[in-house]
Amino acid sequence: MERLLVRGACPHDCPDTCGLVTEVQDGEAVSIRGDPANPVTGGWLCAKVRPYLHHVYHPDRLLYPLRRVGPKGSGQWQRIGWEEAIAEIAARWKAIIAESGPEAILPYFYSGTLGLVQMTVSSARLWNRLGTSRMERTICCAAAFMAIRATLGQCWSPPYSDVVHSKLVLIWGHNPVSTAPHFMPFLRQAQHAGCHVVVIDPHRTPTAAGADWHLAPRPGTDGALAMGLAHVLVAEGMHEPTWLEEHTVGWPLLRERLADYPPQR
Repeated sequence: MERLLVRGACPHDCPDTCGLVTEVQDGEAVSIRGDPANPVTGGWLCAKVRPYLHHVYHPDRLLYPLRRVGPKGSGQWQRIGWEEAIAEIAARWKAIIAESGPEAILPYFYSGTLGLVQMTVSSARLWNRLGTSRMERTICCAAAFMAIRATLGQCWSPPYSDVVHSKLVLIWGHNPVSTAPHFMPFLRQAQHAGCHVVVIDPHRTPTAAGADWHLAPRPGTDGALAMGLAHVLVAEGMHEPTWLEEHTVGWPLLRERLADYPPQR
């Protein structure tokens, strides 16, 4: 019996892309587990992926093209071949483009459908070649990305492993124990090396419970807390005025406003 171990990455819509090891026997996957050799995910898999083979071999999984042969919602489908399906789709696209132009075609899918890693591997080239309409393909990240770019210039983050060199880590409104489990081993390593971890969160989250200091502001007062911290930084000269003037927008107005937010307020 031929046995093969195939390494890969989780195909779900998640930036951690956990390493996978799939055991294949005689051409069929028989088990799946986390890859212990992955330097970040270290063999860990979430509850969505551990039973992945149940999805792969589920009897209701869609494996072939189907053409609807009844009214919408009637559940009436007819199996057709791949060549027939591709030819029919291509013919419809050509007719639409000839009549209304390529932007009349709207590719409607998101990363939850195709996964984070492979979402635009080939499809982006296809839609670009056709000249179809474009979508942002996110209903949750676009605003955050724009805010980060406006504030920091670019949406980059250091590797998880870099945190072990930190002396202070400030976690504000974030619960990585539940939402970034692969970050936590590196954070704990940093703590053991003397890093001071501060969590700002109204809730006593698992992350807050493991912090060196948990600051629980009243809900809705984060802005005042941030202004108070900025007031101290400026008052004690722990800022670079020239850099702020050259690389930020609205610094003079913020500097004036900070006078209204002393820590005693």
